[in-house]
Amino acid sequence: MTNSFRSAAAPSRSPRAKRLAPGGLPGGSRLVSFGLLALLLVVTGLGLWEAAARDRAATPAGPGMAPEAGWLVAIPAVLVLAGVLWRMGLGRRCPARDAASREILVLRQNERRFRALIQNASDMILICRPSGGVAYVGPTAQAGWGWVDQRLLDRQLFDLVHPDDQPTARDLWAQLQAAPGATAEVELRIADANGAWHFADLVLTNLVQEPAVEGVVVNIRDINERKLFEQELARRAFYDSLTGLPNRALLRDRVTQALVRAGRRGTMVGLMFLDLDNFKIVNDSLGHQVGDELLKSAALRLKAGVRAEDTVARLGGDEFVVLLECLSGEADALAVAREIAGHFHQPFPLEGRDIVVTISVGLALGAAGSEDVDSLMRNADIAMYRAKAEGNGSHVLFDPSMRIDNLNRLELEADLRRALDQGELRVHYQPIVLLDSGRVAEVEALVRWQHPTRGLMPPLDFIPLAEETGLIVPLGGWVLREACRQVALWQEHCPGQPPLRVSVNLSPRQFQQPDLVEQVEQALAESGLAAECLKLEITEGMIMRDAEATIETLWRLKRLGLQLAVDDFGTGYSSLSYLKRLPLDVLKIDRSFVNGIGRDQEDTAIVRAILSLAESLDLAVTAEGIETAEQAALLDAWSCHQGQGFFFGKPLDEVQTAALLATASREPASRARVA
Repeated sequence: MTNSFRSAAAPSRSPRAKRLAPGGLPGGSRLVSFGLLALLLVVTGLGLWEAAARDRAATPAGPGMAPEAGWLVAIPAVLVLAGVLWRMGLGRRCPARDAASREILVLRQNERRFRALIQNASDMILICRPSGGVAYVGPTAQAGWGWVDQRLLDRQLFDLVHPDDQPTARDLWAQLQAAPGATAEVELRIADANGAWHFADLVLTNLVQEPAVEGVVVNIRDINERKLFEQELARRAFYDSLTGLPNRALLRDRVTQALVRAGRRGTMVGLMFLDLDNFKIVNDSLGHQVGDELLKSAALRLKAGVRAEDTVARLGGDEFVVLLECLSGEADALAVAREIAGHFHQPFPLEGRDIVVTISVGLALGAAGSEDVDSLMRNADIAMYRAKAEGNGSHVLFDPSMRIDNLNRLELEADLRRALDQGELRVHYQPIVLLDSGRVAEVEALVRWQHPTRGLMPPLDFIPLAEETGLIVPLGGWVLREACRQVALWQEHCPGQPPLRVSVNLSPRQFQQPDLVEQVEQALAESGLAAECLKLEITEGMIMRDAEATIETLWRLKRLGLQLAVDDFGTGYSSLSYLKRLPLDVLKIDRSFVNGIGRDQEDTAIVRAILSLAESLDLAVTAEGIETAEQAALLDAWSCHQGQGFFFGKPLDEVQTAALLATASREPASRARVA
C-alpha cells in the first residue's frame, strides 16, 4: 500500500471582474437633442390635433383647421423619439446584463459537463462525513462496484476497507481531518457489493468547510488489473514458473535476511542443496512432460518435509535448495536432512508407473559474520556433489577440505573429456570360466583410464564422475564398440566351440538412451561379432527405476539375438513379479555374498536361494568375486554354471588377455590364470 498526504491551502480566488457602468454612446449629446426635438414635435402635434378638434366643435360648418394636421406632425415625431430611445439603450441590453447572462450560461454548461463526467466516470465517488459515514454516493458506484445508494448511505467508509488495511486507512483519515482543504492518496483493498476485494487507489479531499460539500470527497479507482499484472511480473521475477517455489534471486535475498536474523538471535543458518538422482534418465526416457510432473511432485514433498520457518527454492533443472533458520548446530540440520530424505523413499506415480527417485543432499552451515551468501551457497553445492559421488540418496555436511577436492574434481572432469578425444581410455578383460571344466567361456569388458600423470586409473576413480556429468554415454558407447571389435578378432585367432563371448556393462544413463538398440546394432555390424556372442549387463536398480520401460527396452535388445544378465543380483530390490517378465538369460551373484559362503550361514543361504530361484526361472548363474578354490568348489557343487574372480584371473589388457586365451585355449583357467 502506498499513500501520500498533501495539505492544500485554500485556492486563491481572483476577484470577480467589475461590471462596466453604462457609459455614453458615441454621439450621445446629439441623440439627446434629437430626442428633445422629437418630444417637442409630439407635444406640438397633439396640441394642433386638440385645437383643431375644438375649432371644429365651435364652427361645425366653417372651414376651420383639420385634426389630421396634428397627426401629420405627431406620428413622425413619435417614430423619431422611439429611434432615439432605442439608440440610447432603452430598447437593447446593457453590457452588465450581457455579462451576467453569459456567466449563467457558462455555469449551466459546466454543470451539465460535470454531471456527464460524474455519470460516466469509472471511479466510485463518495462524500463522507467527518465521522466516516457515507453521505453521498455517485451514480457510478453501482455500475463499477455493484453498490446501490441505499446500501452505502450512512455506512462507514471503513466497512469497505480490508481488515488488514484498516490501520493505514484510519491513520490517514485522522491526518486528513486535521488539515481542512488537504488531499491524501492511498492504496487500499476495497470490497465490491459481492464482497470481493479489489486493489483500489483512493484520493481523499477534505472539503468539510465548503458549504456545498460539508464532507470529505473520496474518489475510488479500481486498479485490480494493474496490481495483478504487477504481481505476475513479481512472480515471474522471483518465483519458479513450474513449481511456484522461490527462484535464485529471491533465495539470495532470503539467505541474506536469514544471516542478519541469525546474528541477532545467536543461531545458525543451514543451506541444503538437493539434486534428484537420475532425473535426466526419467526426463530423457519418459519425456519432458513426465519430468515436469516429477519436479512438481518433488517440490511438494520437499515443502512437506521442512519446518514453517524454512524456505524451499528451485534453482533450475532438478536442483532444489532448502534454507534452514534457527539452527543450534549440525544435529538440527542433519535431522531435517533425514526428514526430507524420508519423504523420497516412496515411489512417484508417473504415467501409470511407480518410479523411485532418491535425492542427494549437500549441507552447509553459516552464521552472521562468518559466511556470506555466495560462500554459503558454494559450500552447499560442493557438499552436494560429494553426496552424489558417494551414491544415490546420500547426504553430506560440508567440510573445508572439500574445496580442494572440488578443484581436483573439476580438473579430473576436464581431463576425462580430453581422454575421450585423445584415446587415453583402455578396455581390460576379466575371464569368466565354466566352473565344471574351468574353461574360459567369456570375458567381461572393464574400462580403465591411462591418465598421463596419474597412471592407470580404476573405474571407481572416474566412472561416478562420468555418470554424473553425462560423459558415461560416449564412454560406454566406446567400450561397447571396442569390446565387440576386440572379441571378434580373438574369435578369428582363437576359434573355439562355442565361440568366445563378451559381457559389457550398461550404465543407467546409457541404458536410458532412446537410440540404445541402434547403438548396439551398429557395434555388432561394424565389428562383425555375432549377436549371440554379446551379453549386456544391467543392475537391479536400473530395472526398478522404471520397470515397464526397462522391460520394453530389454525385449527390443533381446530380439537382436544377444544375451541379457542382471549384475550384482541380490543387492537391489528386485520384484519377482517383474523378474519373471524380463527376457533374462543370466543372474550374476554379487561378490559380497560369494565372499562368505562356507563360513557365513546367511551368505550361504542367500547364494543357494538365488541358485534355486534361477533354476526355477530357467536362468544361468555366474558368481562374481571368487577368490579361493573352496568357493569355486562349493559353487560348482551347488550347480552354479560360471564364475569369475581373482582365483581365475584379474582384469587384463589386450595383450595379456590374448596370451591367456592362447595358453588356456582349452586348458582349465584355474591352471592358466595370471596372478
